[in-house]
Formats: sequence, structure tokens, C-alpha cells
Amino acid sequence: MTIAQRYNTEAARLLPHMAEDLAVDPAITTANDIDEIVFRRSEYLGGMACAIVAMMEQQHGDTA
Repeated sequence: MTIAQRYNTEAARLLPHMAEDLAVDPAITTANDIDEIVFRRSEYLGGMACAIVAMMEQQHGDTA
């Protein structure tokens, strides 16, 4: 499972009403790419994406 797949799952679990806005291409392989893509949509969404990735790192270790 790619980091993007894990991120999309976690975003949908934490924020089901915003999952579509936060979703990224499941083929993405780096946390930095997720942050950049979502941040381009809006700074607010980018902040949430960064927080979701940080939570994933705490739960599962390095997500690179």
C-alpha cells in the first residue's frame, strides 16, 4: 500500500465530509508530494494534509 493510499484512507476516516477535497492520486509515493498537491488546492487543506501525514508518522513510523 502506498503512502497516498494510507493517507486517503486516514483522511476519509478522520474527515469523511472533506475526504474528496483531501484525496490524492493513490500512486503518489512521498509525503512531500501529498503536501504540495493538497496545499495547491488551498492553504487550509494543505495544513490538514500535513497534520494527517504527521499523525500517520506517529502511528506507523516513517512515511517519507
